[in-house]
Formats: sequence, structure tokens, C-alpha cells
Amino acid sequence: MYNTTINSLSKKLSADLPGWQAQKRMSPLKTEKYRQPTKDAMHAAVMVLLYPDHNHDLNTIYIKRTSHNINDKHSGQISFPGGKAEDGDSDLIATALRETHEEIGVNPANINILGELSPLFVYASNFYVQPVIGFINEKPSFKLQVSEVDYIIETRLNTLKNKSAVQFKDHLVRGLKFESMPYYNLNGEVLWGATAMITAEFLSIL
Repeated sequence: MYNTTINSLSKKLSADLPGWQAQKRMSPLKTEKYRQPTKDAMHAAVMVLLYPDHNHDLNTIYIKRTSHNINDKHSGQISFPGGKAEDGDSDLIATALRETHEEIGVNPANINILGELSPLFVYASNFYVQPVIGFINEKPSFKLQVSEVDYIIETRLNTLKNKSAVQFKDHLVRGLKFESMPYYNLNGEVLWGATAMITAEFLSIL
């Protein structure tokens, strides 16, 4: 049952985390300088939201970001719900809860925070991202923020854990070519970069 997994996960999140040792499997860039946060890095948080489906299998949710914002370096990409910390947020957990509510309409009061993964610097956008793990005991109702979210991608954890989920391809992003880039294939959707690295660390402690 998923309750056993959730209880085990809570304990593992309070212990030492693998960090880069797990993240590097899905990193498109292996150079050290791309992993070190800059002095002016902006703080952000994302929510890895877990919930059981009708078969009692644990799921998580990704969002496909809209592609019309030319100033958003992550537009059109797959990510977890989340965003930049704001002055009114008490901490980065509050940031993740607020952004999850804004982007996919899930009530923060219904989310049980299990813990946090290792923070991750995103070189392309200069964000220092804190992944937060949350659990809700039934599939939530979603209300998308249409200005930010194109659609959601619900994914079983067992699907992500399958070895065939990780694939490789040459990928061109804003004129920069990544050769044999690792990514998760989500029914044809390409999950790569920072979100894939966060996913890799999460799966490593399940």
C-alpha cells in the first residue's frame, strides 16, 4: 500500500540526501561551474505532489508551461508546479504551496508536507530551486492558471521507475545543442534538465 511508501519517504527525507550523486544521471551539463549558485541567484521552489489513483498507485504531476512568454527561459517545457519566492512567503515551503495553488488550483491546506529534496541551481534562469515533497490522500481537483500552464501530465511513479522511461536524444535549445541528452519519456513528452534531475533524486530515495 502507498501508506508504507509515504511513511518510508518521510524518514528518508529527514536523513542525508544523495544530491548530485543522484541528480547527475539526468544532468545535460556535467561541468562544475554550472552547478554552483551565483551570488545574485534568485530563490524559487517547486512542489513534487504525490497522490494515489483509483488503483492505489502513487502518482505525481507535471505541468506543461505555456510557450507564449518569450521572456520565460522555461516556456514550453515540462516542470513541477512552482516559481519564484515572493516577499510574503514565510519560507520556500510556503512558496511551493502558494505556486501550486496558483498554477493548478490545489488547496494548500490539503497538502501534507513530507520534506525537501536537495536544492538545485538552474544556470539558464539563475534560479536556486528548492524541491518540496507534498502528499494529498486523494486525487485533487485541478484548476489551471491558463496564463502559465498549458496542461498537466499525471504520471505514475512506477512508470518513472521503469528503466525504459530514461532515454537519450540530441536536443537543440535556443541554439545550444545537447548531444545524447538524458530525458524521461512521458508518453512522448520530453522531461529533461532541472526537473528531470529533481525527479532522479526523488526516485533514488523511494
